[in-house]
Amino acid sequence: MGRQGIVLIDKGQGITSRKVVDQVMRILNVRRAGHFGSLDPFATGLLCVGLGQGTKLLPFMHDQQKEYIATIGFDMNTDTDDVTGAPLERFPNVSIDGEKARAWFLNNLGWISQVPPKYCAQKYQGKPLYKLSRANMDVQPREKRVHIVEAEILGFGPDWMEVRIVCSRGTYIRAIARDLGAYLGFGGYLRELRRLRSEGFHLEDALTLEELREKADAGEEVVIPLSGALHIPKSRVIPAGQKAILEGNPIQFSWMKDEVEVSEGKHVAMMSLDGQLLCVARYQPSGGIWGYIERGFRPD
Repeated sequence: MGRQGIVLIDKGQGITSRKVVDQVMRILNVRRAGHFGSLDPFATGLLCVGLGQGTKLLPFMHDQQKEYIATIGFDMNTDTDDVTGAPLERFPNVSIDGEKARAWFLNNLGWISQVPPKYCAQKYQGKPLYKLSRANMDVQPREKRVHIVEAEILGFGPDWMEVRIVCSRGTYIRAIARDLGAYLGFGGYLRELRRLRSEGFHLEDALTLEELREKADAGEEVVIPLSGALHIPKSRVIPAGQKAILEGNPIQFSWMKDEVEVSEGKHVAMMSLDGQLLCVARYQPSGGIWGYIERGFRPD
């Protein structure tokens, strides 16, 4: 069974993303692993876990959108902007205007400036804000640019709303809940959050930790290999090119086995003839040089 690549996990509620990684490492007996895009303990859904050299793939997955189903509560505000936080203010007589909520989402599609929750991973003087907030230090998060691609209201009641959101990496759904609630004149916090899509993968292809253990014990393949994990153009290279790439040399046009259409500055996965990932290279033509290695990988 391969031990280099990506494993897709359907994370359950009440466990940290780091502990999921620890369990994956024990189940698959690997020494190095890491998750791509953390999920808070109360949140569920798709968590992509890189194994071995798979941990080096994340920089080439940043452009992939994320998709969530969020249940937003409007009966209070919390210090974390989610259900796990301490209540700051309660709103006992909530009555949600669905059309007003839809108008807010329409006005916030595209690139927007978002203020992250105080309990977040953004750093101040080298320390994450969630640690400073727990130490009762009043440090305000910095605004960031995020992209809201789609927002669809799936249903709502007097004090809650379920929304499907497609967004860029780094978007805080907790901040969306907080800001929507403020716009409607009530509280705003996440009651539930489930991630459906991340890094180009879908929840329907993920396994629970229990399913992963069962399949691994049965000897079934559960790891997406390095060659299949990247959603970027791919090209095979001839054996001479493979040797030169493994030595760290610039990519030559003469090595290319397959033609790829890609804009200058974009990434291409360079593969051996038998389909193993050799490197991710940036297309930057100059004379006989096709481009340069951004990240190298060791074939099995």
